[in-house]
Amino acid sequence: MDRPPPAGKKPTRPSGRAGATKSAAGAPAAGREVAPEQEAYLQAVALYERAVDALQRRHFRKAANQFRRLIDNFPDEHELHERSRCYLSVCERESQPTPRPQTVEDRLFAATLALNAGSQNEALRHLKAAARERPDSDHVQYMLAVARAEAGDGPAAVVNLLRAIELNPDNRFLARTEPSFERLREDDAVREALMTPGDAPVEPESGSPSTT
Repeated sequence: MDRPPPAGKKPTRPSGRAGATKSAAGAPAAGREVAPEQEAYLQAVALYERAVDALQRRHFRKAANQFRRLIDNFPDEHELHERSRCYLSVCERESQPTPRPQTVEDRLFAATLALNAGSQNEALRHLKAAARERPDSDHVQYMLAVARAEAGDGPAAVVNLLRAIELNPDNRFLARTEPSFERLREDDAVREALMTPGDAPVEPESGSPSTT
């Protein structure tokens, strides 16, 4: 199956003053008094770096809270504010809940994304809901066959694949090259269903296992 491109790169730690550590910011030696402005700057940088680290770990809510604290508690750190507001918008966008699929098409799309991510159980959840709503959709049956084959449930995958071909014979052409069906094509019923009318019957190989 076609796999969508991967998600965008995670934000990188910015350079310059906004990405400086305490040591890079010129922390004073032990015993030396720290000017209030310097102490505030060091605290702001430390909070900023914790926020960026949380963002890179995709802990969006935690990062957003820390960026807001920096903006509210350190009003004089204008450079950090500019960067923080930029990253805060990323956090707010990424932390929005994903809308639940509402239609069969939505569920098929969600199932495809789940399969691409290797989440067969999530894909099956979407596909079973789609099948309850549209049981005679050949696309739904075909996708169920893919999901169950990838989950290792060969017998159930065979049932769905045969139903998909029954509903739309053109599915046999897709199924002949579908990587997920490599094991299923050893099943006698599947081998027969994949033949174009007029083809000579294919004798099963000696000792060939069946998934039914």
